[in-house]
Amino acid sequence: MTQMNTNIRVERTADVEDSKLIFTQLVKYREKIERRKLVFSAERCSGCQFCVYSCPTNSIQFEGYEMLFAGMPLIIDHTTCCFCGICCDVCPEKAFEFSGAEVGEAKIKLKGGAKKLESCVNCILCSEICPAEAVKFRLIKKIDDVHERRTGAKGTLKIDAEKCRLCGKCTAFCDALVAVKKDVKPSDPKPFSEILLREEMCDYCGLCEKVCPNEAIIVVSDAKVEREVGEVAEVEITDACTECGLCKLACPYDGVEVEKSFEGEIKVQWERLKRVCDWESCRACLNVCRNGAWFVENGELKLEEELCKFCRACMYACPENLIEVKLTDIKAEIGWKGFLKAVNRILEEKTASVKRGWLLAQKSKAKVGEASEETEKMRKAEKTAEVKPDVKPVIKALETLKNPAYRRLLELNPEKFVSVLHEKSER
Repeated sequence: MTQMNTNIRVERTADVEDSKLIFTQLVKYREKIERRKLVFSAERCSGCQFCVYSCPTNSIQFEGYEMLFAGMPLIIDHTTCCFCGICCDVCPEKAFEFSGAEVGEAKIKLKGGAKKLESCVNCILCSEICPAEAVKFRLIKKIDDVHERRTGAKGTLKIDAEKCRLCGKCTAFCDALVAVKKDVKPSDPKPFSEILLREEMCDYCGLCEKVCPNEAIIVVSDAKVEREVGEVAEVEITDACTECGLCKLACPYDGVEVEKSFEGEIKVQWERLKRVCDWESCRACLNVCRNGAWFVENGELKLEEELCKFCRACMYACPENLIEVKLTDIKAEIGWKGFLKAVNRILEEKTASVKRGWLLAQKSKAKVGEASEETEKMRKAEKTAEVKPDVKPVIKALETLKNPAYRRLLELNPEKFVSVLHEKSER
């Protein structure tokens, strides 16, 4: 889309790549060029609708939970989007990426996040369970970097089950040790059930004893190597953190601290839930919660409140209205009062009060490539010849656009939409 205004030229485009919607805005003013890019990842969306409430131009529409589970939860009108990046700043699941705007202090920065503490032992546990893949585990050195393994060595290796905390650090260092994976649940958040030894690969050098932060490994052998190993790995928590708190819940070393940006409370009608909830066929709360706060254990639906971000997605999705979530505060640094209004709209569950005339004015300025010039010529010709235009195709197009699937098609592939509309008109 291209918008003309005196010496300013604005070009907006929409594209799709896998499950991502990619929108770009190119602003040309004299010799200056500014490019902004907004990317939406549908698979990360929970349906919380924070983006819908925060959008100052009402350019984002939530299509319902059936469409969420189908992989198309949002309709984003890039022709009215002002590319401010608010939706990216407030999204609890980091479903948006925004780049290109040099806005300085005029930005929303959530204050929460996970922080690595000095007691962290740089194991692989949190990187294995993080639902947002925000924890990066980097192996500094493996056993082959410090020791040349020998063949035919004999000995014994035992793991003290009472001391072992199943952090998996030894398995990253030496492939003779293997961590057996299991399902992660809030009641048992560790990703491993036990550590096993591949006897045919072990030369009983004993270096795993030095790597283990719990002194849980005991090696008996005449072939033990007396050598300092030092730190073998490093853990980094990135900005992709969604503040779920699962790492804190799972860490046996109190090596991580999580501050929540969203405060609130959640209430569940448990007695009524037992009577009317059919979670086995519904699974709405289980499917929308990206933190795993909702889970099933021993055939019962359960909630771990420590993992709740009060995003209200489960409340909106529950067909029986069994869940009440109240978001009371969003802790953020806000550089502009317009962004403060966006935060307040999220808290109040209200959309922006944008006059429809403004949106129509924006759309009326939009032109599609060279076709806009041809359209303008046709309009002038019609006016000169005083020919009354045929409104039937316009009415047909408006009826078609009531369907969200066709609106998505128009947004991503206008030429294909025109082709489909033409086929519908001929029927």
